Amino acid sequence: MPPVDTLALVGEVLSWIGLGVGVPLLLIALLMRLAEGPWLPVDIAIIERDGATIARWFAGGDFHERPLRHGESSTADDGFTTGVVSSHNPARARVGEPPHARRVVRTLGIVFTAVGVLGLIGSFVPLFLG
Repeated sequence: MPPVDTLALVGEVLSWIGLGVGVPLLLIALLMRLAEGPWLPVDIAIIERDGATIARWFAGGDFHERPLRHGESSTADDGFTTGVVSSHNPARARVGEPPHARRVVRTLGIVFTAVGVLGLIGSFVPLFLG
């Protein structure tokens, strides 16, 4: 049995792991984006009413409001802050930065896929070198 070149073996392992993890993560990120839909920027007014902090915004031809959730910033410049609303349901709004779950999954998918592709290229190098 001929000796196995180390570079080819390492490349093979990296390609299996990288592509085996990276491609499913990219598919999960795509499904998360499709389920969530696009988000559109909007100005949100932050007001105090009856001891509660309320967010108000205008989207989809109507005014909407909801109480601020725990962890959402209640600080605003001149009573307004930036946020985003769902294009599918303008009554859904996020105040401040959206959660980073989809971005983390997408970034991990890109990194693992890149490692897998580099490993695949590395596993073919010994074929051309001799």
